[in-house]
Amino acid sequence: MLEVKDKNLSAIKCQNATIAAPKTVLLEKEWGRYKYAILEKSPAVYQAIRTLLKDKEVYPVQEFYRLIDTAFAEEPHPGYAENAAAHVWGYFKKHATDTERKQYEKNLANYRNNTGTLATLKRQLFKIAEKYEVDYLLQSLYFYLE
Repeated sequence: MLEVKDKNLSAIKCQNATIAAPKTVLLEKEWGRYKYAILEKSPAVYQAIRTLLKDKEVYPVQEFYRLIDTAFAEEPHPGYAENAAAHVWGYFKKHATDTERKQYEKNLANYRNNTGTLATLKRQLFKIAEKYEVDYLLQSLYFYLE
């Protein structure tokens, strides 16, 4: 459960696993950071975690991180990555300029037909999130984990 490349993520896992007074809100906060990274890897795991966190009477920290590890162990699937990118795009599509929208559509089309990369698409989404100061996304692990 604690084997991750990032020591900061390991520290948060340790804190959440050993906290004296566990509260599901801690896992919900952590879920907010992982949500789109998980959706990109496995919609099934995404749904499983959503279901897991519905019961506020339990603190399923081990199962929560086990599911996250499961998602990151799965093979990449382009359709899942597109879906996650579309969810992220949804945060600012109403505010984006025509130029930003056209570039997003171009990057998405390039990714779909293998002439572009997911990294390029995510870089654009990150820049737009910065421009529109969408802190929820900027604090998300979607842009930082592979």
